[in-house]
Amino acid sequence: MLTSMTGMASLNGTSGPYDWSMELRGVNNKGLDIRTRVPEWLVGFEQTARKAISSQIARGSLQFSLKISHDAGQGQRHIDPDKLEQILTNAAVLAERAMQKGLSVAPLGLSDIAAQNGFIDADANTEAQQEIQKDLAVKLPELIGQFQASRKAEGAALQRILAGTVQQMDELIGQAQDTLEGRAERFEENFRAAVARLKQEVEPERLAQEMAILAVKSDITEEIDRLQAHVAAAQALLTSDLPSGRKLDFLMQEFNREANTLCSKSSSTALTAIGLEMKVLIDQMREQVQNVE
Repeated sequence: MLTSMTGMASLNGTSGPYDWSMELRGVNNKGLDIRTRVPEWLVGFEQTARKAISSQIARGSLQFSLKISHDAGQGQRHIDPDKLEQILTNAAVLAERAMQKGLSVAPLGLSDIAAQNGFIDADANTEAQQEIQKDLAVKLPELIGQFQASRKAEGAALQRILAGTVQQMDELIGQAQDTLEGRAERFEENFRAAVARLKQEVEPERLAQEMAILAVKSDITEEIDRLQAHVAAAQALLTSDLPSGRKLDFLMQEFNREANTLCSKSSSTALTAIGLEMKVLIDQMREQVQNVE
């Protein structure tokens, strides 16, 4: 079963004097890229989250965010004087530099100060902070489980789409194979007609030799055999329980290479049309495969 790299999950709850909400989002990526947004005072939890996520997920660009608010009815919140002084100093420097450049800035309001990270300590109760870390660590597997479920649901949709496209490719390969019947006779007729238009005498042995060389160059039997092998490989990957995105992406390159060769060797409009239809299907598959883990 395929797994998509796109998904989203969220959880929220309470722990002591804290209300919390965490969210995990993911989109496609060549490797595994985890970005986190965790309150600074929750020391060590960022690494806990990264380790839990990377142990379950192989590929994707992931965004983990954790928001914690303090219940106003419990405990006390404290202003960090050093942080406040730093914010005000930076604001004064910016205002002065702006005036030197002939620019004006809006006055700094209380809401602007409060929005600065670390301006207000979450709580002085270290015991409560340790407790929320434990509670969040327990909830992480549930969040990741929901995230994986959403990715598998989208992966099932991707699998249906890709399976149908691979089936269409198999049908086109069959049509290309049908064009081989009588192809040698048509090739000889066309070649002799082309030589006749030159109105020059050609030795029978030289004519047969040139025909043999061109026949070998335009033979598409190997391309069809490889395309059929690629179809079988794609069908096996679509039903695999292992991450198959990278292998499918490589397989799309191989599909495209054989389709290009088939078109270049084509000596009929029918075969060229089949080759072009193959390339359209390959582009469609490649676009879908980019989202597969």
